[in-house]
Amino acid sequence: MRIAACRLRFPRRALQISVEMNPFLKKMGYGPEDRVLITHIDDMGFCHAANQASLQCLTEGSATCASILVNAPWFQEAAMMSAAHPELDLGVHLTLTAEYPTFRWPALSTRDPASGLLDASGYLWATREDAIRHVKVDAAEAEMRAQIDRALEAGIDVTHIDTHMGSVVHPKFLARYLGLAAEYQIPAFLPRITRDRLESLGEGEMAEGYLEILEMVQQEKNPTLDDILIETMVPLNEKSAFYKNLISKVAPGLTHLLFHPAVDGEELAAIADTHASRHADFVAFSDQRLRDFALAQGIHLIGYRELKEQLRAGD
Repeated sequence: MRIAACRLRFPRRALQISVEMNPFLKKMGYGPEDRVLITHIDDMGFCHAANQASLQCLTEGSATCASILVNAPWFQEAAMMSAAHPELDLGVHLTLTAEYPTFRWPALSTRDPASGLLDASGYLWATREDAIRHVKVDAAEAEMRAQIDRALEAGIDVTHIDTHMGSVVHPKFLARYLGLAAEYQIPAFLPRITRDRLESLGEGEMAEGYLEILEMVQQEKNPTLDDILIETMVPLNEKSAFYKNLISKVAPGLTHLLFHPAVDGEELAAIADTHASRHADFVAFSDQRLRDFALAQGIHLIGYRELKEQLRAGD
């Protein structure tokens, strides 16, 4: 299938995607009024500070799962943490980008500039737009496969795949991304957004490719997300109230809330200008207060392992 080369953006707020009962949740035994929440760590493996924070949030805190940047410099430490804690719910944070000016990572699959994967310095592209413009579809699939295989070879029980900076869920690459999820029999981060909702956001024409593929997904057999809370990198020194507000507004269906915890210090500050927000995420999710708050609201907390188990159980 030929996919239109369009740009799909999600709005800078919680994006409510669908009002229908999620067919995959129905198969899992949930009802139409049940609110099911995934509290998801992005960017594990990114640096030592992110690994430290991620491990605490997963083992002692309010995170249910995480995804790992396999290409990033501190992947091996994340893999060691996984080996020491096989109960962790960990996926692969598929990446075609390396956005930090002084902290870069290359492709795993090739060093061939003809692939379109690499910038002039030999690293993955710094922006999502450049990755979408330059990376060839076959090369993107090979790179995504290499990242999944690297995680599996390291002994990680990969529970899902998702996207770093949104690049691999662009319509240009979406069919290959979902094809890999089917091949490896793992869930993929996939919002089930509607045409009406996209048109109301002014994204109707550019979203044709995304919708074309989404219409082919058997949603009773493959998990899709009713709501995504993705714009959480906000400049707040204390974020518990921010997250309680988001959690209190979770609607019926399956919601994916992502955050980026890391322990602040010289390492993190030298890499990312978002270091204060990442540390605030760590503080907010490092203990079970947010978990307890969600449960008190009547919200069901799950990770991607539950979705993977249901996916593999079949009919």
